[in-house]
Amino acid sequence: MYWTDWGEIPKIERAGMDGTSRQMVIDSDIYWPNGLTLDYDEKKLYWADAKFNFIHRSNLDGTSREVVVAGELPHPFALTLYEGTLFWTDWTTHSVHSCNKITGGDRREIHSNIFSPMDIHVFSQKRQPTVPSPCSVKNGGCSHLCLLSPIKPFYQCACPTGVQLLENKKTCRDGATQLLLLARRTDLRKISLDMPDFTDIVMPAEDIRHAIAIDYDPIEGYVYWTDDEVRAIRRSYLDGSDAQLVVTSQVSHPDGIAVDWVARNLYWTDTGTDRIEVTRLNGTMRKILISEDLDEPRAIVLDPVAGYMYWTDWGEIPKIERAALDGTDRVVMVNTSLGWPNGLALDYEEKKVYWGDARTDKIEVMNMDGSGRRILVEDKLPHIFGFTLLGDWIYWTDWQRRSIERVHKHKAERETIIDQLPDLMGLKATYVHKAFGTNACAEKNGGCSHLCLYRPQGVACACPIGLELIADMSTCIVPEAFLLFSRHTDIRRISLETNNNNVAIPLTGVKEASALDFDVTDNRIYWTDITLKTISRAFMNGSSLEHVVEFGLDYPEGMAVDWLGKNLYWADTGTNRIEVAKLDGQHRQVLVWKDLDSPRALALDPAEGFMYWTEWGGRPKIDRAAMDGTGRSTLVANVGRANGLTIDYAERRLYWTDLDTTLIESSNMLGGNREVIAEDLPHPFGLTQYQDYIYWTDWSLRSIERANKTSGQNRTVIQGHLDYVMDILVYHSSRQGGWNACASTNGHCSHLCLAVPVSSYVCGCPAHYSLNYDNKTCSAPTSFLLFSQKTAINRMVIDEQQSPDIILPIHSLKNVRAIDYDPMDKHLYWIDSKQNVIRRAQEDGNQSMTVVSNVPGGPNLGLQPFDLSIDIYSRYIYWTSEVTNVINVTRTDGTRVGVVLRGEHDKPRAIVVNPERGYMYFTNLQERSPKIERAALDGTEREVLFFSNLGKPVALAIDNEVGKLFWVDSDLRRIESSDLSGANRIVIEDSNILQPVGLTVFGEHLYWIDRQQQMIERIDKTTREGRTKIQARIAALSDIHAVHELDIREYSKHPCTSDNGGCSHICIVKGGRLHSLLLPCASHAAAGRAHLWRAPHLLPGAVPVHVGGGVLHPAGLALRRLPRVRRQQRRAQLPRVLRERVPVRQPAVRGPGAPLQRRVQLPGPLRRGQVRNPLRPRPVQLCQWPLHRQTQEV
Repeated sequence: MYWTDWGEIPKIERAGMDGTSRQMVIDSDIYWPNGLTLDYDEKKLYWADAKFNFIHRSNLDGTSREVVVAGELPHPFALTLYEGTLFWTDWTTHSVHSCNKITGGDRREIHSNIFSPMDIHVFSQKRQPTVPSPCSVKNGGCSHLCLLSPIKPFYQCACPTGVQLLENKKTCRDGATQLLLLARRTDLRKISLDMPDFTDIVMPAEDIRHAIAIDYDPIEGYVYWTDDEVRAIRRSYLDGSDAQLVVTSQVSHPDGIAVDWVARNLYWTDTGTDRIEVTRLNGTMRKILISEDLDEPRAIVLDPVAGYMYWTDWGEIPKIERAALDGTDRVVMVNTSLGWPNGLALDYEEKKVYWGDARTDKIEVMNMDGSGRRILVEDKLPHIFGFTLLGDWIYWTDWQRRSIERVHKHKAERETIIDQLPDLMGLKATYVHKAFGTNACAEKNGGCSHLCLYRPQGVACACPIGLELIADMSTCIVPEAFLLFSRHTDIRRISLETNNNNVAIPLTGVKEASALDFDVTDNRIYWTDITLKTISRAFMNGSSLEHVVEFGLDYPEGMAVDWLGKNLYWADTGTNRIEVAKLDGQHRQVLVWKDLDSPRALALDPAEGFMYWTEWGGRPKIDRAAMDGTGRSTLVANVGRANGLTIDYAERRLYWTDLDTTLIESSNMLGGNREVIAEDLPHPFGLTQYQDYIYWTDWSLRSIERANKTSGQNRTVIQGHLDYVMDILVYHSSRQGGWNACASTNGHCSHLCLAVPVSSYVCGCPAHYSLNYDNKTCSAPTSFLLFSQKTAINRMVIDEQQSPDIILPIHSLKNVRAIDYDPMDKHLYWIDSKQNVIRRAQEDGNQSMTVVSNVPGGPNLGLQPFDLSIDIYSRYIYWTSEVTNVINVTRTDGTRVGVVLRGEHDKPRAIVVNPERGYMYFTNLQERSPKIERAALDGTEREVLFFSNLGKPVALAIDNEVGKLFWVDSDLRRIESSDLSGANRIVIEDSNILQPVGLTVFGEHLYWIDRQQQMIERIDKTTREGRTKIQARIAALSDIHAVHELDIREYSKHPCTSDNGGCSHICIVKGGRLHSLLLPCASHAAAGRAHLWRAPHLLPGAVPVHVGGGVLHPAGLALRRLPRVRRQQRRAQLPRVLRERVPVRQPAVRGPGAPLQRRVQLPGPLRRGQVRNPLRPRPVQLCQWPLHRQTQEV
């Protein structure tokens, strides 16, 4: 066989077809030898060189070299030959060419226009002549491959890669006996350890995304591996067949995997869920073994004979641990001088544990009892990851060196097996068919019905999630009923009997679980988390975990499931509210919020339509109300801090624990016939009832106990050594019986169906929604207040029948600075000053998107938006920037329009637009001279309204109803107002205002927020009377905004609502007559083109204000700066007196009979930025385009 090599040393070589007798044929005058073919008749070798542009030939040994074709060969690639003609393909000409094979003459192009011509052959029997061959008779006697050879006996038997040839030199072994299995990121490979070449072969396994750990079962021949991207554990045979998904649910980051080849179980570590779990090899009968005190578990190995498992943890406190195969008898083996212990391996024969550390860059060893620790290798180990042992050799992968290496465990001889192979992960050295050792689980699964987990003491039978081990300690059953209880970091289940079935439900991320309940029809549990301030749910096996309530919770200590109406009720001791929502958290409503003092335990009786709760405030009690919050009454008044409120539905009695009297008491459903059930209890807390027993938790005794529900006798400890059990209940269908009208089609209610006595119901609406006249459907609020805190945006209504405020379910709020609302699209807009973005979302949190981003390389990087205001007609957002000190315009869909106002010393901050009249108002916090200014929406007609008697105006509000501008000054601590033109300036309020940060007009009142006092207040906007505190104890207030009902008919009358008034950029509406600095030409526009021209009726003074070098306008187009002489001429034509309306403070006389206060108009010099033309006509609509352009085609 002959081949070309165009590497660093270009050449043509040949060897026997068995790979022997390799020799050089051509190694001179050669660069890119592409094409190669043989002339069997004349015993000649032909090749083409794409660099030197020739075709040469020689004898088969390289002698007698001749030129066939030279020059005019742009890029020859492949060659073939037939009789006297040579054929080749050319990449440059995209053709097939031919010539005489000896002289090179008679050159022809026989086929052209071929896209990327590659290889070429002549199809003819003459190109494969028949000759006698020793391999043609019975394959030469070879079991697998018969390879021809140029030396006697002219053939050789060969085996597939990695398989040994037996001593008879004819027969191959039945596959490799020892393999090194390798997991790379996107493939699996196997390397035979029987042969010295260590050739790696890719296993034909499909859809591998990010393989990490790998192991092998020598009994059935399956390869097992974990995939971090697919989040699954998979298996297949070595040839890639019978590929299966073994574990797919609740797999986060499975870093380690280990096969128990004796008991037929599979173990794995998960650094995402921080658990060690086990299942049968086929993925059934899953059980969590260890879920506590795991930080970053990684490698795991098993010793089935001894009954132990070992694992590494590379968390904050790195360690190597050991436990029995059932998770008991856990001990720390090594916790010193460790960094990132990635790899772990066992030497069963010599009772040793080896490990590799990617941070200390060492391979170490110790005895299986933890003694005799020593270093084996500490040189040139940049980053060990995969680690395994077989026989006398330790193998490992190195991420940095991209290699697989091995070292002899005694002689420390070291060699590289594979070099320069990227994405190396785990590996496993194994015998293909040989297994080591046995134990009692090998025979009939150790007598266990489900899982047999071997321990040093013998067989331990175990049950998968949802089953319990009965008294024979071998058989698992589905229990009729069981106890559920919550502790701070987990939720567990335990048998009602006394044998140990205390197991954790596999839930991730639980921080401080408190209240607990379940829905038996859906097989889900619900719980509150005091630290996360959430209400969550999951199926009983721990799957499909989700947060159903994430906002507006403080200390939700009580919770109950309405299993008939499919509603969720909770009591919050922090917010002093009892609320309800659907089981998925939708349609949330506050039911009770008045006169609540630390509501705690909560119990429901849906069949009768009542809810019961305890209060822990100044006067502890037990109250009752209908499940819609009406008909509230006190049942038990003289009681301590009652907890664990539960109902005996069969006997119609209430039970509770009393933390102050340390009693368990009972009463009828009206609070009468009160009895003490149990006393002399150190610290009873949680309580539940089932059949003839009550079950309770005791914090002092750290136990769960039970007793007869009427006499308190026959007390039994169910489980001990349990710290701070928060809630307890019995999971059984009898605890959720009965029927009401809400159980059928939700009572035909559009949102909430709430049970009320007697056996009736009412339809309920989400907070602030109103029930329609049909008493079935709900309508969303159209007028309300929005106010923001640092990490929340709230909605408020002024309605005695509604809870005043709720938090909107909007995620990822870091530091909300300013808010606005678009009543047309019903989108909320806000500035997040931590992320430096403007975002928007619907009130329910859906359709969330970034409008103005802060991405690197983007136009708005580092702009730090400060305030915003929306022109609802033109669909524009006006916003100020703390960095660039300009006023920007962006469309509500996020596309940029440009800058409409900028000045050299300007610092525009608070802004509010008045699109109904075509103006925007803003504060300009220039150093030592703060101002309140007004300008047209395109930035022209700019004028200073106020520049004296200002400290730091921080917020503005417009009221077109009364034609007023309001502002609040944080330095002067007062609220003022004026006409929209700046006239009639008066002080609205200036007492007891500490840190005002926002204000808005809503109805007849002016509302403002005070961050220091943590409150929202209001005052009559006209009479300046009736100051009232609306809400208090609201931390980190930042902004407030009023939303008014949108009249669609009035909205549609606005000329800018339809296609932005025909304007390409800014559309301005101002009132009576048409006036424009620049107008699109209507007649030309109809023909498909538009021209711009200077309006003929412009007065000389009506020019844009140029501050600091010119005004930037939409799309970044700069307005040409006027020459100095022209500027001076135009200034001379302006009015010489500007009238700032400054009030003369007089004793305030407020109320309907108060006299009008006189105002003094003070003359003053013309200031930069002030342009006012009293003779200007009042335009109807102004389409603004870059100024100083005449007859420019658009």
